[in-house]
Amino acid sequence: MKRLIVMPVLLFLFILVGGLKETTTTEQNSIHDLQQDLDTLLTWFPGEYDNHRQVYKEAVAKLPSEKRHRQTHHIFYEVQLDFIPGSTLYAQQSQHYNLDDLYRQRVYAFEIDTTERAIRLRIYTPKEPSRLTNSHLDPEVFSKLNSEDFFLKPGCDVFWKREGDAFKGYLKENACNYYSDRFGKQVYLNETLILRKDALLLEDTATDAEGNPVFGVHDKGPTINLKEKPCK
Repeated sequence: MKRLIVMPVLLFLFILVGGLKETTTTEQNSIHDLQQDLDTLLTWFPGEYDNHRQVYKEAVAKLPSEKRHRQTHHIFYEVQLDFIPGSTLYAQQSQHYNLDDLYRQRVYAFEIDTTERAIRLRIYTPKEPSRLTNSHLDPEVFSKLNSEDFFLKPGCDVFWKREGDAFKGYLKENACNYYSDRFGKQVYLNETLILRKDALLLEDTATDAEGNPVFGVHDKGPTINLKEKPCK
């Protein structure tokens, strides 16, 4: 009788251990693949991008002003910040053919997210953006910063997944939101991004709680920012 009991138990343990090993191997392979994807993304991402070709074509085509994209210029520069986990880039974005007309300055931090099976991008917003202006030309600026100089917006992480010869980035639906004093309402941000070796495509929308547009591209299609030169 004891043998009859012991054998099924041993068989169960054998199957359980085998299953655990298979699961562990699968997870390890997944982490390895994500690490490779992260390495590739960090090779592609740094650089200077501009959508002036798109803006020019829309002007030549004489599209209505409400259908045109504004001109934007993007700088993504690799930096080292020990107090921020992950691999970090400084982002400086300007508009209207004026590099001094800045509309966004951030530090982007990239890490592997095994739960989402993606690369997570956390966005650190400087409390005093002017301290970082043109810091890609003077990296010593970053040695004077600490964690108290930034804040995180909850729900605004971007997740990136490899899709063939590109990476697709996305925000979780309506997770990134805030109250806007300018518009006097809660604003919900959603964004889809495509990163290729030669371009960064951005399509973002901002709506109110009822889904009405507040700002963003909406029916214009993505902003097509071509990489002009690497930036490391």
